[in-house]
Amino acid sequence: MQASLLLDRETGDAPPHALSQTFTSQLLRSFAPAPQHRFNGDATLSDDESENRPHNIRAHGAGVSSLAVEKFDGRILVSGGTEGAIKIWDLEACGATQHGTYTFRPASTIARCPPAAAANNYRVGSGAGGGGGGGGGGKGMGHTHGITHLAFYPFDPDAFLSSSYDKTLRLWSTATSQLSACFHLNATIYSHSTSPVADHLIVACATQHPHVRLVDLRSGSAVQALAAHGGPVLSTAWSPRQEHVLASGHADGRVRVWDVRRAGGPLAQLDQEDSLGVVHRFEHAAAAGAPGPPSVSRASAQAHDDAVNGLAWTPDARHILSAGLDSRIRMWDAATGANTLTGFGSAVQNRHAKTAPLIATPPCLSDPRRSRRHGDVLFWANDREILVLDLHDGKVVTRLRSPGAANVNPVGPGGAAEMGRNRISCLAWRSAGGGGASVGPIMGGGNSIGALYSAHLDGHIRAWMPQVPGPDDFDEDDEADDVDGDEESRRRRKRKAVDDAYRSLMGKQITFT
Repeated sequence: MQASLLLDRETGDAPPHALSQTFTSQLLRSFAPAPQHRFNGDATLSDDESENRPHNIRAHGAGVSSLAVEKFDGRILVSGGTEGAIKIWDLEACGATQHGTYTFRPASTIARCPPAAAANNYRVGSGAGGGGGGGGGGKGMGHTHGITHLAFYPFDPDAFLSSSYDKTLRLWSTATSQLSACFHLNATIYSHSTSPVADHLIVACATQHPHVRLVDLRSGSAVQALAAHGGPVLSTAWSPRQEHVLASGHADGRVRVWDVRRAGGPLAQLDQEDSLGVVHRFEHAAAAGAPGPPSVSRASAQAHDDAVNGLAWTPDARHILSAGLDSRIRMWDAATGANTLTGFGSAVQNRHAKTAPLIATPPCLSDPRRSRRHGDVLFWANDREILVLDLHDGKVVTRLRSPGAANVNPVGPGGAAEMGRNRISCLAWRSAGGGGASVGPIMGGGNSIGALYSAHLDGHIRAWMPQVPGPDDFDEDDEADDVDGDEESRRRRKRKAVDDAYRSLMGKQITFT
C-alpha cells in the first residue's frame, strides 16, 4: 500500500493530510513492546546491576497505580505508587534514538509522608459540608497513602494533580515538585478530571460518597457537590466541547450527564436499552400520538449491569465511552444519548472496582474515508494485556502482551499472586500539541513518533511503541489486509498494476538520438 500511496502523492491524487493520516493509521495498528526502555526508581540499583538483572528494575517497589503524560511537548511522565510516592520522569533523557537500550531515572521524587509527620507539619482547614481548604506547602509534603489518580493540568504542563487513599486532592508544581494546594474531601478519591476547554478551574472528583465533589482551584472551595444516589462514584469525564458538561459513572451502573451550573439533578442518564436517542424518541412518540413529550431518560435507566468504572469522551466530543464491571464497553452518541450498539466482544475483562483508563485516539490521526480499516482505535487495559480495538466496529485489532506474562503458571506456588501483581493498573498515551482534548493532536513527542506507557502492580512501567516500516516493506502485506470482493481491494490492485507499469518505465534509460 505504501507504494501506491507514493504514486498518489507524485500524481497529486492524495493530499498531504490524507497521506499523513494513512501512515499514522498504520502506526496505530503496529504497536509492540519496547523493552529497551526501562524505568528504574531504585536509587540503590546501579546501572551495571540493572543491565545484568533487567527484571529487577522497578519504577516503584510496591507497585505502580497511576500514570500521566503532559500533552504539550509529550516530555514529562509522572507516576504514582501504591506506597504513596510520586516520581517525575523526563522522556527525552534518552536522546533522539528510540531503539537503543536506555534506563530512565526519576528527575524528581515526591516521597511518601508518614501520617504523623503530615499531621504535625501541615494543617488542613475544614469547611462547610466537610470540604477542605487549600493551602501552600513545600517539598516533602507527599501523600500518606497510596496514589489513586494522576492528571496534568490541561492548560499548563508545569502543574499536575494527584489524589490518594488519604482522602486528599493535591496540586503540585512539575518543575519544583512543591505542593501548591491541598484539599481534604473526607472521602477516598478514586479519580478526578478537569475540563480541557473551560475557563473555570473546577476539578470533578469521583469519591466513595454518592455525590460528585467539585473543587474550585481558584477560590479554594471544595464544598459544592452534584447530588446523586446509588453508591460511590468511580469515574468522571468532562466534555471536550462544552465546558460545563460532565459525565459521571456510578456503582449502581448508571452514567449521569450533568450541567455543573444547574442546581437540580442530572441532564440525562444513559440507557443501554435506548438505541434511538432523545430526538428519535420524541419523533416516535409524536407519530404514535402520545399526549406529551417523552422524558429525557427513564428513571430506571442503566448504562451497565454493574458498576461503571471507566468513562471517556472521544476527542471530537461525538461519542462517550463507558466501561463497567459487567465486562462491557459501550459507546454512546453524545448528541442524543443513544447506545450505538457497538459490540466490543467478549474479550474485554473488567473485574476490579477502581477507575479504568479508556484511551481513544484523536480522529486527526486516521482517515476512515480511505478505508474502513484505518479508523480510530481504542486502547483498553485488559488485565495483563492491552487490547487495541477498532472504535467503530469493536473488533480486536491486536493484543499487546507484557513480556513474560504468558509464562506465569497460575496453578503453581504463588502463581495466582504473581499474575495479580503483573496486572495493568493504568495507561498513558504520549502526545503533543496541546489542544482542547484530554490528549494532544500530535502522536508522540519530540524524540518519538508515538508511545504508550502502562503501569503494572509488580512495580514496572512498560513502554509500547509503533513499528516503523522500512523501505523493504512496500506492499508485502497488501493481500493479507485486503478483503476478497471488496471495492477498495480492487482499486488497490488497479493502482498497484499502474504503479508496477510506472516503475518499469521509469526504471529504463531511454536515449534519444
